[in-house]
Amino acid sequence: MRSALSAAKVTSLLGIFLAVSVLMGVIAAGLAAPVVGAAGLAAREGVGMFDRLPGDLEQNPLAQQSRILAADGSVLATPAKQNRIIVESDEISQHMKDAQVAIEDERFYDHGGMDVEALARAVVSNATTDNTQGGSTLTQQYIKMALQAEAIKEQDAEALQQLNSRSGMDGYIRKLRELKYAVTLEERLTKDEILVGYLNLAFYGDNVYGVEAAARHYFDVQAKDLSIAQAATLAGIVRAPTSTNPVANPELATARRNTVLDKMLDQEMITEEEWEAARESEIELTLTDSQRSCINSPNPYFCDYVTAWLLQQPALGATQDERFERLTTGGLTITTTLDRDLSDNLGEILREATPENDYNVASAATIVEPGTGHVLAFDQSSEYSFDESGDKVTSTSVNWNVDTEYGGPGGMEIGSVAKTYTVVEALEKGIPVETTLEIEEPGLADENGVWLDNPDDPQTPEGQTHPVGVFEREDFQEGCTIGEDYWTVRNALDENHDEEMELRKAVGLSINTAFATLASQVGTCDIVDTMSELGMHAATGEEWSPFPPAIVLGSDYASPMTVATSYAALAAGGVYCEPLPVTKIVDTNGEEIPLETPECERVVDEEVALGTVELLKEVVQMTGSGWTAILDGERPAAGKTGTNNNSSHTFFAGFTPQLSTAVFVGVPTGAALGDERVDMQIGDRFIEGPLFGSSLAGPTWKRIMDMAHADLPVEDWEEPSDEILNGKRVTIPDVIGMDEEEAREALREEGLTASVQDVGSSRPEGTVVYTTPGVGSSIRTTTSVVLHVSSGFAPQPQPQPAQPAPAQQPAAPPPPNQPAPPEPEPEPEPEPEPEPTEEAEPPPPEEDTEPAPAPAPAPPPEDGEEPPGGGPGGDGPPGQDDG
Repeated sequence: MRSALSAAKVTSLLGIFLAVSVLMGVIAAGLAAPVVGAAGLAAREGVGMFDRLPGDLEQNPLAQQSRILAADGSVLATPAKQNRIIVESDEISQHMKDAQVAIEDERFYDHGGMDVEALARAVVSNATTDNTQGGSTLTQQYIKMALQAEAIKEQDAEALQQLNSRSGMDGYIRKLRELKYAVTLEERLTKDEILVGYLNLAFYGDNVYGVEAAARHYFDVQAKDLSIAQAATLAGIVRAPTSTNPVANPELATARRNTVLDKMLDQEMITEEEWEAARESEIELTLTDSQRSCINSPNPYFCDYVTAWLLQQPALGATQDERFERLTTGGLTITTTLDRDLSDNLGEILREATPENDYNVASAATIVEPGTGHVLAFDQSSEYSFDESGDKVTSTSVNWNVDTEYGGPGGMEIGSVAKTYTVVEALEKGIPVETTLEIEEPGLADENGVWLDNPDDPQTPEGQTHPVGVFEREDFQEGCTIGEDYWTVRNALDENHDEEMELRKAVGLSINTAFATLASQVGTCDIVDTMSELGMHAATGEEWSPFPPAIVLGSDYASPMTVATSYAALAAGGVYCEPLPVTKIVDTNGEEIPLETPECERVVDEEVALGTVELLKEVVQMTGSGWTAILDGERPAAGKTGTNNNSSHTFFAGFTPQLSTAVFVGVPTGAALGDERVDMQIGDRFIEGPLFGSSLAGPTWKRIMDMAHADLPVEDWEEPSDEILNGKRVTIPDVIGMDEEEAREALREEGLTASVQDVGSSRPEGTVVYTTPGVGSSIRTTTSVVLHVSSGFAPQPQPQPAQPAPAQQPAAPPPPNQPAPPEPEPEPEPEPEPEPTEEAEPPPPEEDTEPAPAPAPAPPPEDGEEPPGGGPGGDGPPGQDDG
């Protein structure tokens, strides 16, 4: 005891001591004994103050970690503000309960929330020494921890400061309040309920809260399986969790554990043999990392995607902040669609396909289930890290598989993957699978796409020249046409410029000029609508660009997940399902939280989808551009290659009836281009020439799909109908006098395509003079209609060349007195042919046509036709695709 105390301190401490002593007395007496005199007044005041303190602890549910699970129930991540897992009493070992009671409150089972002996001892010690004793029961400690947790959650700094007061009047007022709560709590809860609450709430150091999270973190066991030594180690941490946990200070943790073991032996909770064995053991840690963030997840990229998706779900809250709070404190159990084995194998294949290289070529892939939209797997070749490597390819946390709103980089150019939507639109318009396309004779362009043999502006060739298809604004629908006067389109390797081409071949070999021709016939704006219906959009979330290079050749940017999901709709017979990574969310009460996700929807007629599949099968054949993707055992599959202009982005997207997969190989958006990407050695594969969709994306797709289908039955689609395969017979509508676009639209409505030829005529420029076959003819939709469009001037009659007079013998002089013969009269000049009238019809129809009843014959094309006009050079040639 100190020899001297200041008068002020003595007075203060005596007053507090008196108040507390009286208060303890009246509480111990059950507030029943009468009180008189000065002591009675003090007691009544003490009781009054105690009664005025709140008694019911209104505590919100404890913040606890949520769990994100794979489809098989394995844990992917445990998002949490505090790494805590709430458990019930039977999920905690008795050793753990005994150890915590032994070290914190040996009379826990005897008192009613307030240990009078311990409190009196603490008051005397604090008043007479420099040491501070708590004197708190385990129940009071539980109250304090609960109030602190609430203050932290509510971000109440003032309340937190009061709760941490340890001296002076504030400290004793805090103690009194905790006493009141403790007494009330002991009346409402059993001892075991209080102890379990304490064990779930306590902080055990090293960023873990609650006994379950602590047991898993330090020893990789559940709380119910803790041994005596392990339980004593954890119990010893609570008093000073920062300094006595075995990670921070193994020696101090061991000493503290032994103190707990001694207490357990003294209180006869363990035998002497158990005590000795536990004391002699070393603390053997099996540390497991917290999965509070996705960085420690077995699939961090998918974990990031799921987290971003959850933060957009209204079912979890009205705002993103509310959703985040519920996700990180609500103890939700979230079951995802991820197939762990499938995803792990996919990731391994990608890392083998594109190991670190000089060209910064990387890979990513997504697998989606047709008919459900379930995202079964995705991964990428990079290592997940917040410390991004300089090339942005080797290490990154950017998720290449998803749209920008989920953390993606903005997508990749999909190239000829986009051509599929032109096929869908063509079949919807009635163009059959077995059609033959008529393609204009190619022009000539330089490396920059300048049309060299433009009749209106011929250019002198410089450098290499290439055959190109030439398309003008009027070739495409208004609003979805080119911005320049013309667009020159090259084919891969400058090949396949046939004037007639089967649609099967055009699809199988991904012929750019054929697809630009087909798009001009079926309507580019209509193709954009079809893309949107099938879920295709730019990775930024915007609609697809309404310009032919994007519509036909895929110069816009999309994510692998978007491509895989869109193609899955075709695999499912035209039924589109939005990508879905989560199947169920359950709260802490076991109640399922209903998700607000859109239903799957039919967006394409089933027969049209089957016809599209029939054509896309041509790609995955030995004669197709995707021959490197042919599956083992000739399993039926359909797909499409895709390559952008400079071969920095390549795709292979394809599907079976069971799975749809999109594989990207190239330089991810934002990454450095690296060395020239020609004749590359990537891993164990040498790629001759430039990188195409068939070079590496195709073989990688094959490996993934062969792996994914190893245990799946072989399935195929039904054959499309004869009408889809061979077309139907329709009547050519009356388009005479319409302008070209009106006539094209009228033909499209009947499922017909058109090509255009200019003819000399006095009709207004741009109007249809006649058609071949003629108006009213019955033809199959496999036959293209030629629109003969007026150039705006009539051909002039050509003058007849003068005929030389026949050689004549000199005429004999007339006889005398005979008159000379008369001069011959001049022949009249021929009258020009009459202009064709609107009722005039063309010559008899071609082989696959039936003539309309008694059509009036139309004049043949007049002389003097001119080729279409041109304009100044446009942009460089987009979409040089294999495809």
